[in-house]
Amino acid sequence: MKTATFYSYLPKRYTANDAHTERVRRFIYSFKRGDRHAVDFAINIVSECLNKWYGASNQDYVLVCIPAATSAKYNRRFKRFAEEVSKRTGIQNGTAHVNIFGIREAKHNNAAHIVSESYGYHVSTDPDFFAGKNVILFDDLITTEATAEEFAEELAAVDANVIGGLFLARTKLIRNL
Repeated sequence: MKTATFYSYLPKRYTANDAHTERVRRFIYSFKRGDRHAVDFAINIVSECLNKWYGASNQDYVLVCIPAATSAKYNRRFKRFAEEVSKRTGIQNGTAHVNIFGIREAKHNNAAHIVSESYGYHVSTDPDFFAGKNVILFDDLITTEATAEEFAEELAAVDANVIGGLFLARTKLIRNL
């Protein structure tokens, strides 16, 4: 899947040696909490990017946010964001057509950031809405692409065409040599 990001993100387990790295960290955590200033900044940069890339043809695409760990987190993080990006660009908002049931607990099994799904966690997508649509995925962070690929497969199962993903930041993976 094609992906695009705005920033590089260094996880907190690594020491940040510069102010820019620390600003990116604060931005990502603020966005995850749903802090208005961070969400507004994300709305601005994503809207500008989509307008630059697709312009008037934004209306031919659907922006859908990748499911969070709970429905409450998904709505806090993405509801206003997706609504505003849709208003500013004309892109269709697919966020309301994703339903999350249960809770996904993050279980970081190794440095590759593998997340295990918890019992009872289920995501459903509206096949009537997504069928035949060209979809652009969105999330705050991308690390291994596993979550994005899994969600893209779920959308493909309802006949959506996922053309790529747009992320605020890509996690830097630092390997011990």
